[in-house]
Amino acid sequence: MGYKALSTEGVLPHDNMKLQEKNISYFINLDKFPIHEPQSSQYQIIVKEAREALDYDGCYVLKSIVNPEAIKDMQDEASSIESLAHYTSNKVNVYFSKDDPSYPKDHPRRFFMERSNGFVSGDKFPDNSKIKDLYYSEILKNFIADCLEVKMYHYADPLASLTINVNKPGDRFSWHYDTNEFTVTMLVQDCDKGGIFQYVPNIRNKDDECYDEVQKLLHGDKSKIKEIKLNEGDLQLFKGRYALHRATRAEGNRTRNLVVFTYTEKENVIGSSYRTEELYGKTLDVHKETKVRSDNLTD
Repeated sequence: MGYKALSTEGVLPHDNMKLQEKNISYFINLDKFPIHEPQSSQYQIIVKEAREALDYDGCYVLKSIVNPEAIKDMQDEASSIESLAHYTSNKVNVYFSKDDPSYPKDHPRRFFMERSNGFVSGDKFPDNSKIKDLYYSEILKNFIADCLEVKMYHYADPLASLTINVNKPGDRFSWHYDTNEFTVTMLVQDCDKGGIFQYVPNIRNKDDECYDEVQKLLHGDKSKIKEIKLNEGDLQLFKGRYALHRATRAEGNRTRNLVVFTYTEKENVIGSSYRTEELYGKTLDVHKETKVRSDNLTD
């Protein structure tokens, strides 16, 4: 099971389709997850299971879908660039927006929580990145789109499309929404303890922020929280636009590196300049332009 880096001479990495198809067996356990064979019965079983889970609560995990060799290589790659992460330790609300005194003091938009973590942004990955090759695999994208039952595009945001969420011991990522409809995450390195993924499915919808429900959660109501412990090599499909979610504090001696693959249902979706500055420590010209959004919700 070999791997050949995608050529960058004259073509973009994600344009080299033949090499992508050859490499998919390096990345994915195709015996168990034949994502390259959409007509196979096993493919159809997996897609059906994924759709049912995503319809139910917006979350589905493909356990150990990534081959151990590929995970080890991507673990090494992530470790080699984690020092390039933009680290922040501050207080944020679930919308990553500024305080707004026009709302009552106990309103969710004025409820700020501790967040400490780092993000390696999409422009920091090397040209020969295996993580980047997997993200731009059309085979993987088509499979995920099939599970989600949507036409899907790679996130147009050059900083946020492909990232690594770096959690050093003591770090935690507080409650938040995603700016896109769905996110795919791959755990390449786990912490010794903690790092539990928690989420509240469908706490808001495209027409209503449902502030009352959010307020209950923020003030201690745990009745609707669900938990998942991800393992190295797992791939998680998650509808994070309408579900509040977080990762609990990382503990022990190992850094938790979670690769985030981001896709959207519309083309040319870009994150807000405020949120981008907060997460990645900078913005680009594209973040100052008019953004395509799939709804009118607060980020």
